[in-house]
Amino acid sequence: MGIFVTVGTGKFDALIKEVDRLAPKLKTPITMQIGSGDYKPLNCKWFRFAPNLEKYYKQANLIIAHGGTGTTFELLAMHKKLISCANKERNDLHQVEFLEALSKESGSFIYCKDIGNLSKSIQKVKKVRLKKYDKPACYMDREIHKLLNAKCRRSKMYLIRNVLVSYFTLAKIVLKSGSKNES
Repeated sequence: MGIFVTVGTGKFDALIKEVDRLAPKLKTPITMQIGSGDYKPLNCKWFRFAPNLEKYYKQANLIIAHGGTGTTFELLAMHKKLISCANKERNDLHQVEFLEALSKESGSFIYCKDIGNLSKSIQKVKKVRLKKYDKPACYMDREIHKLLNAKCRRSKMYLIRNVLVSYFTLAKIVLKSGSKNES
């Protein structure tokens, strides 16, 4: 497969329409996961949902994706060529802030700020060498443990502390195991 497009579980018709419009010019096979969107592509193979997208990710030479954190980090961990587009059809714009910051910090993917410039982003990703994404070390759990140990002296607080420590220990285990759940 040449290009795989994913929009997650929501709607991102602007992205699907633009890739469908570009498809005849790109002259490469394109498969799209269109989520709950209304637009049905005319020039590409498509499906709405799949239990797991990993096989599509592995087969693709290029992935064009919505800016969800789970999807973005999963693809960066796989070291795939990625163009990420913030879904501005959402109620909030957290994907814009996330993608702007991460693309500047990592240099590991192309952030397409405007869907109308997607063709330029596709040309750019062919020419530029993206940096390999290295997941930064995270010591948040240690800092939380320190804080809780310093603040929890009474018995009720000790119980709350234990619950929080268990929660963050479990969260750390899930993160280390490479959980691929979308947030």
